[in-house]
Amino acid sequence: MTEVTGGARPLVEIRGLVKNYWLEDHEIRVLRGIDLDIHAGERISIIGRSGSGKSTFLHVVGTLDVPHAGSVHFNGTDVFQKPPAMLAAFRNKAIGFVFQFHHLLPEFSALENVAMPGLIQRMNQSEAHDRARAILGTVGLAHRVDHRPGELSGGEQQRVAIARALVLEPQLLLADEPTGNLDEASAAGIHDLMDEMNARTGLTIVLVTHSSRLAQRMPRRLNMAEGVLHPLEA
Repeated sequence: MTEVTGGARPLVEIRGLVKNYWLEDHEIRVLRGIDLDIHAGERISIIGRSGSGKSTFLHVVGTLDVPHAGSVHFNGTDVFQKPPAMLAAFRNKAIGFVFQFHHLLPEFSALENVAMPGLIQRMNQSEAHDRARAILGTVGLAHRVDHRPGELSGGEQQRVAIARALVLEPQLLLADEPTGNLDEASAAGIHDLMDEMNARTGLTIVLVTHSSRLAQRMPRRLNMAEGVLHPLEA
């Protein structure tokens, strides 16, 4: 089923997206020809059963994985036509990722973890740290910049992960079960934070979740079933 919206040119245009995996000699069809337009500033939730293809979809849209067929255009450019080094640089700058597991480096402070994408972009250390300190303040952790992940609560660690995803001011945030390991109050705080960043900066957000309650917070809701996206009724 095609899910395409009208109006201004989308930030992301996805056409005919197909992704398959092989298990021994058996082909598993995960994404089965997805069409989707994502407009700048949208907040989209995707729900679906485990194994329906939600995470695979985010990985392909985020260029962490390559489709077997179809295209992903970002601001009109086919991202998978970029050479590997250019694609990696584009991904680091234009797309932020937040996962269920925060993947923070335990030996580094919150500040150092958040500064990492800037250093990867060959930003000088002073500027990278200034950016990291500013975004940590934005997510409410100005008083925790020197703490290592093991010294932070689960909700604080996920806020650090969000700060790291946003430090280079990406246009698109892809969040895969970002509150799956948090208690209800911490999860609500993380979703409030993402809503605030969207309102403040126009950040485009695509969120994968198992929770229909959390999905309802997003203005546009989709369901992944058998490798295809369907709009959800309100």
